[in-house]
Amino acid sequence: MKLHFSYLILLLHLVLLNACKSSTSTTNELLDHKSYTIRVNTSTKLLIGRDNFTVSFIDNKNNILVPEHSNTGLTLSGKNVVAVKRLSIKKESQKGKTYQYEVTNSDAQKANVEVSILNDIVAFKVMPTHDTNTEVSIQFGGMDLAHGLGDSGAYRESFNLVENKNTAYSISNNGGGQRWASTFTIFPKHNFGAVYFKKGKKQVIVNKQEYVMHFKNKGDVTFYCFLGSPKTIYKNYKSIRNQEGYTDVKPKFRLFELGWESWDALGWNTKQETVKNILEKFHINKYPIRWAVTGSGFWDEGGTTTSFGRWGEKFSDAKSMKDWMHGNDIKWMIGLRTNLIPEGGPYYPKTKKRDKNLKVKSFYGNKLTSEAYNKGYLVKDNNNEVLSITSGVFPIVPSYLVDGNIPGAAQWYQKQYAKWDVDGIKEDTMMKLDSLTSIYNTPVAEISHKGGLVMARNGEFTSLGTLLRINDTGVRELDRRIPINYFQYAASGFPNVYSDVAGVHNMHNIKDMDRNIRHTWLLALTSGLAVGAYPEKWSIDKQAIFKKAINFHYTIALYMFSEAVKGFQSGYPTTLTPLSIAFPNDDLATSHQNFQWMIGESVLATPLLKNHTSGKMDVYLPKGIWFDFETGEKYSGPQLLKDYAIPLEKTPVFIGGKGAIVMRDLETDALSATIYPVVENKTVYTFNYPHSEDESKITYGAWDTTDVLKVVDMTVNKNINFHLDQHTGSINFPIEPSHDYKVIRN
Repeated sequence: MKLHFSYLILLLHLVLLNACKSSTSTTNELLDHKSYTIRVNTSTKLLIGRDNFTVSFIDNKNNILVPEHSNTGLTLSGKNVVAVKRLSIKKESQKGKTYQYEVTNSDAQKANVEVSILNDIVAFKVMPTHDTNTEVSIQFGGMDLAHGLGDSGAYRESFNLVENKNTAYSISNNGGGQRWASTFTIFPKHNFGAVYFKKGKKQVIVNKQEYVMHFKNKGDVTFYCFLGSPKTIYKNYKSIRNQEGYTDVKPKFRLFELGWESWDALGWNTKQETVKNILEKFHINKYPIRWAVTGSGFWDEGGTTTSFGRWGEKFSDAKSMKDWMHGNDIKWMIGLRTNLIPEGGPYYPKTKKRDKNLKVKSFYGNKLTSEAYNKGYLVKDNNNEVLSITSGVFPIVPSYLVDGNIPGAAQWYQKQYAKWDVDGIKEDTMMKLDSLTSIYNTPVAEISHKGGLVMARNGEFTSLGTLLRINDTGVRELDRRIPINYFQYAASGFPNVYSDVAGVHNMHNIKDMDRNIRHTWLLALTSGLAVGAYPEKWSIDKQAIFKKAINFHYTIALYMFSEAVKGFQSGYPTTLTPLSIAFPNDDLATSHQNFQWMIGESVLATPLLKNHTSGKMDVYLPKGIWFDFETGEKYSGPQLLKDYAIPLEKTPVFIGGKGAIVMRDLETDALSATIYPVVENKTVYTFNYPHSEDESKITYGAWDTTDVLKVVDMTVNKNINFHLDQHTGSINFPIEPSHDYKVIRN
């Protein structure tokens, strides 16, 4: 009887177990009935709608990571895909596993789609079967936080692309505020990013209802999707960017130093004498200027930046000017554009409009233009004729443009530039080109690769120089436009930003000195900082604060550069990481309305930009221990410091995260590392030196004020002296190239 009862219990158990399996199987079958399910990695699955190619990503618990579009995942020629047929599955290869589909829209147009999966990257290659121009869109559901799109996302109300009034972003070059193009978008809270590169008309829509990547041209187009943490996304984006031919330029330390530009101070009155006078004034007052841009009127009468070696009266002895600059440890850079005036002339502007005090009446033609023409190095229109285009700013006469997509054009252009015999350029071509955004990359990057210092403006998907410049600004834009532009560049993968000189167009406004100083602090906490007009009419105390901000940039320039090297290697925006990207899982960090960012993994920048006259702002400190750099006060995050005092003279920085920073002494240039007691576990900080491949690794862990510490130079196995700050508990010690260090608790 007992055996019979046990048998019944076992039988019941098997029935229930089978019912559970059946239930699970039914759920999967329903899911499979609606969608093709593809595993991307151990934690993520891709769902493709069987009827309309909707695309979404879910985790192992079927939680939605990236939602599907409400209508369709693909459109062809503006019409929704309404039928999907799986064709085949290719075996694993270097490109991963590939799944092939045929899709049909409501007008019976067809396309083949290859879905390839490798290393957290999902690529959708759409291949229309008809040989005409086609509009193709891949579509997802809306997400609530998005950043990127280069200049297209910059001239807006918010850093969050979703929150802007117009959420349809045209990816183009308008010759002005929109000259650096990118389709890359990151959704940090969703561990998702995407991009597409194909040349043609591009538009990206990002709002609460949908995320759409739209393309119009002939042929196929590939849309890349990236999954994972922001660091994983940027690493894979860099890999795909390089694979697509957009290689990055390795940063040069010189442009992380203090610079000077002539335009704000001198305009078209830029000449050898006036340049020397103002640079000497800065030099006497110990401003460590290490590069200078003379961007206006250095060429001969009627010429332009592409007169190549034909110096005018204003720089009648260019060699002595260069020697003088080098004697003062200043690298000389000039303004340069890629437009060439046709041979012949003179050419007369059709308008009397001029920049500032420019007095030129006409422009002569350039024989080199004919050489470029004959070699086929110039941009052509749809009729295969050389495109003639006139800038609305300078030189306001018909010009041709060098096409960097043509083999040999970049090398030819670099050789012409070399005739100026200077150290670098500030590139500033101003031509309205719509979707023709790719022509600048190789000519300007070639100057970088040949050793030139480059401050880039035009281009697409990558920075062509060490610094990437946003469009002309003014100090009254410090509370929104400048930081938004900076942040969108960083979110697009290129954080080594530059805008204009400190106090641009406002240095002589004595009533507005405070705003100029706030502007200077903003610039001092980024890669690129320069001055223009000298603040000679300012009060002594305001000059001292202005100089303090500049000096702080000088002390952290090598730390900033070291982080730039890491960013070059990893693709992650290390020198300017917005809080929403650095801390994507922290809702307060992603929603914080003031502009804060990480410089590396230890420095939190908190400049007062909004309502700057109040002297206060709400500062958000993410999880962890943070020290006010100036006061040494200790705070525990996550915490919002309401109405935190940031007076004009205060260095607006906190130290936390890894708690390690390397600084340069103002007087001796000696380098020292300061380690704050903020970490809980063993940590390694790596510092990259600027003039070699040398580095130093510093290993440390947790300690408190009761611990006895020692610092060991592990390379020579020797204890070294250090300074312990009694207030913060931080330690400071000198470092040198190729030496590693360890902080040990006794």
